[in-house]
Parts: sequence; structure tokens; C-alpha cells
Amino acid sequence: MKKTLSVLFVAFFLTVSVSAVHANTVREDCGCGLGAVAIGQKEGLLWNLLGTCLNGISGNQTFGMSSGTLDCGETTKLAKLDKMDKYISENMDNLAVDIAQGNGESLDALAEIAEISTEQKSTFYSALQKNFQEIYPDAEVTHASVTKKITQIIETI
Repeated sequence: MKKTLSVLFVAFFLTVSVSAVHANTVREDCGCGLGAVAIGQKEGLLWNLLGTCLNGISGNQTFGMSSGTLDCGETTKLAKLDKMDKYISENMDNLAVDIAQGNGESLDALAEIAEISTEQKSTFYSALQKNFQEIYPDAEVTHASVTKKITQIIETI
């Protein structure tokens, strides 16, 4: 029993020593989540283990990544795409008319949601107008395919 305890103590001591030499904060080693918020600047193996445990509790790290909370940062591209998709689904007909014309109120709103700079708006409008047949190939087109095509066009601007 004493020998087992001695081996465990030596193993623990070596682990703590190694982690002290190469000490990173919980935020650096464990990422975002509840652990990063609660003990993010602490260093060492025990703090990292606690941070990992806190990050894993009830999926809070996953929630933080998808919502942009718990020090996980913004998911701006995903949020922007979601806003665009929702806007396009609610304004398919008006948007089709404005894209065909190359200007209009619904197109202005789309440019705002897509965060198109003022300098690039005319290029954006022209690109959409030029690709109208690809964006709206027929009357049965879905908002998802319209969003996908518009997103592809935005990436080329």
C-alpha cells in the first residue's frame, strides 16, 4: 500500500512540475466556456482539469460557440447568413423584382444585412442583376437556393 501511494505521489509531483514549467492559462488550454469565464487566467494542471470539467458541464462550451457567449466570440458569418436567409425567405418576390431592376428598397435592405460597404453596393447590385437567371431560374426556386447563390456572388465581389 505504501509503495502504491509513493508511486502515485511521485507521478502527481512530476505531472504538477511539468505543468508548472509549461504552464498555460485555462483559457489557452481549454478554450472558451464556463471554465474560461470562471477561472480563465489560472495556470497549472489542476486548474486546467477543473476548467475542462466546467467547460463540459451540460454542453455549455457548445452553447457558447454557437451563440457567441462564454468568451467564445461572435459567430458573425453564421449569424449574417442566418439573417440573410430569413430576410430572403420573407421577401422572395420583392427581391426578385429589385434584382431584375438592379435597385430597390429590398435590395438595399439585403445589402445592409449582408454588410456590403457603400463603395461596393453598385458592384453588388450589378452582379446580382447580371446573374438574375441563376439566382431565380424558375418560379419554383427556394429561398435556400437563392440565399446560396447570392452568398456565392458576394464571395466574388
